[in-house]
Amino acid sequence: MTMTVTVDKESVRISPEDLKEVAARLLSKVGVPEEQAFRAADVMVNADLKGVESHGVRWLDIYLKRIQAGSVNPVTELKVIREKAGLLLLDAQNGLGQVALSKGVEMGIAKARTAGVCIVGVRNTNHCGALGYYAEMATKANMAAIVMTNGTPLMAPWGGVTPCIGTNPISFATPGAEGPVILDMATSASARGKVFVAAQKGTQLPDGIALNKAGEPTTDPKEALEGLLLPVGGPKGYGLSLIIDIMAGIMTGSNHGQNITSLYGDLETAQHIGHFAIIVNIDDFLPLTDFFTGMEQSRRELKGSKLAKGFDQIFLPGEIEANTVRQRKQQGAIIPVATWNILQDWLRKLNIQ
Repeated sequence: MTMTVTVDKESVRISPEDLKEVAARLLSKVGVPEEQAFRAADVMVNADLKGVESHGVRWLDIYLKRIQAGSVNPVTELKVIREKAGLLLLDAQNGLGQVALSKGVEMGIAKARTAGVCIVGVRNTNHCGALGYYAEMATKANMAAIVMTNGTPLMAPWGGVTPCIGTNPISFATPGAEGPVILDMATSASARGKVFVAAQKGTQLPDGIALNKAGEPTTDPKEALEGLLLPVGGPKGYGLSLIIDIMAGIMTGSNHGQNITSLYGDLETAQHIGHFAIIVNIDDFLPLTDFFTGMEQSRRELKGSKLAKGFDQIFLPGEIEANTVRQRKQQGAIIPVATWNILQDWLRKLNIQ
């Protein structure tokens, strides 16, 4: 494998195609079919292109470990459990989350073309990375989407200190004449992946992000990883996280709450989490030209807002990431040196030259 890599003290720059090739080769080596390996790699590299390194190829390490430990099936075969005109319930049979959710959204988009709306549930699946990737898939078909997933309990209910619920993320996306609007957020004050990155880099967390294992506020990312994360917006974030756990977990027949085992601490036990997506064919509600006109009017109003002190422009959700993608596609993806070193260790371990 020949590639050009630029390394400095803290980061590595590499072409997105080469980074995707590395990720796919590693996944293929542990039994993931080639098409599925590249599909999962594309999700991860897309996050690194957006500058969201907390959800990029840094996840390969735990994915490879869990596949080798037997808690994740390297081959993802979707089984249709229930199907109606605008509904799909799929069983991922413990396959890769990236493959299961992307295929599920593709199937949902196809159904929404005729039904107007499709709700897709995926049970018995695994961590799928940044949800914005899947919501954006719908915008490329001129559709809107809401995508959510549940996960390891890392937050306490509001007012408690016992981890009972995940940082359960949610993403909303709609197309627009000037590019899609994509909101992708965890329901915790910070995604746990960002806490891992802070621990890796030795940087402190902002106040109000986490508690240590004694239930006391902390800005130390290592203490936060041993403790719990706080919900974004206090009780509002807790409530939103619970609803996502109900929709993606309970409603799909997946594990939920404290039934979900640790992604890192229990490598041999399958998590069996759930994904949930709502896909809307906009043209069935409003002619696309009218929708885009409304979106452009909204954009102009937002961009034209008088700026608060310390700000030089207004961004729509997903716009900063889109700008970063355009830049990095030309200049190369950037990942932390620590992540690159882990990938190199895996290449050696799996005897990939």
